Amino acid sequence: MDIVYDFHIHSCLSPCGDDSFTPELIVECALAKELNAIALTDHNTCRNCPAFLAAAEKAGLLALPGMELQTAEEIHVVCLFSTLADAERFEHFVELGMLPLENAPDIFGNQIIHHPDGSQSSESRMLLTSSSIPLHGLYDLVGRYGGIAIPAHIDREAFSIGGVLGGMEEYSEKNRDFPTVEVYSDYSAAKNRRWIQNSDAHGIDRFFESEYHTFPAQELSVAEIFRYLSGQEN
Repeated sequence: MDIVYDFHIHSCLSPCGDDSFTPELIVECALAKELNAIALTDHNTCRNCPAFLAAAEKAGLLALPGMELQTAEEIHVVCLFSTLADAERFEHFVELGMLPLENAPDIFGNQIIHHPDGSQSSESRMLLTSSSIPLHGLYDLVGRYGGIAIPAHIDREAFSIGGVLGGMEEYSEKNRDFPTVEVYSDYSAAKNRRWIQNSDAHGIDRFFESEYHTFPAQELSVAEIFRYLSGQEN
């Protein structure tokens, strides 16, 4: 079978996300697009994942909690987890090393949290900033929290290995600690690594404009997704 996926989606909690792109709407859009596996990856936080996972479970859609971490070098890395508890433990670790900056909604945008009970609140701390976590060693670090780390949009100029370090080859051949990378459009940037492609949607328009992407699997499960992303073969 094929897993039809999108593992890089931002909700209204990301300051650059559309306020109307709620966790519940993301699930509805994924069903309309006929995806069978998705992940929520807001900037440096997992706080919309409880509502997202609850909506996905109700809809019968396989969903993973995650975040798009911004490393100390200003490189974005998609971090996916198999359970909400693992994601929240990693989020707590990330928070401990972030500067206590307040968000400025009029400049950076709102940061809206949707709770499983239907209520809403706002995240006051600034999410669109760097953590204190370096890129080197990140794959193993996320792995210790039960997750997998995937360098994001490595072929884009901003917030990427390509933009900051010049490309995967500049990251050194000895650092093979990212078996899978995400490309935006230039597949050659993966440099013989397994690559995936996601929408990186911050709103409904980009979500539906993005093409369909698939990979083969024995079954539709979190274990199969992690098997593939860790570089294992069928």
